[in-house]
Amino acid sequence: MNAHITKMIANTAIARWLGFSVEEIDGNNIYQLAFDEQHIGNPAIRALHGGAIAAFLEFAAQCELVGKLDTDEVLTTVNIDINYLASSRAQDMKGRVTILRLGRRIAFVEAIGWQVSEDRPVAKASFRIRIGKEK
Repeated sequence: MNAHITKMIANTAIARWLGFSVEEIDGNNIYQLAFDEQHIGNPAIRALHGGAIAAFLEFAAQCELVGKLDTDEVLTTVNIDINYLASSRAQDMKGRVTILRLGRRIAFVEAIGWQVSEDRPVAKASFRIRIGKEK
């Protein structure tokens, strides 16, 4: 596992709250949100809160970028576009991240999150992330 990703997970409060972890499978990082009752947004249908899903996908995108850059440089999410494609369940969620374009100061990244099967995503998000501090 990339040392920068490990450090980011260990030193970030949102990672602890999400029960965030990562596993390398066939050379790809698969991220996981560990289910917790505090992640429930709608108790009537026992679905994960959309904000918890968005936070999970955003943190996964930032981790993937830190790993690719192999740096501890500051990352700032400039914008997020998230589509909720299916209702979530009261269970763990997995995610995969794709870096679409990596410039010197801006990266374009996509992340998908699923529970039952990667072929049936719960959410898909696109991010524009600033690399380094703003001048």
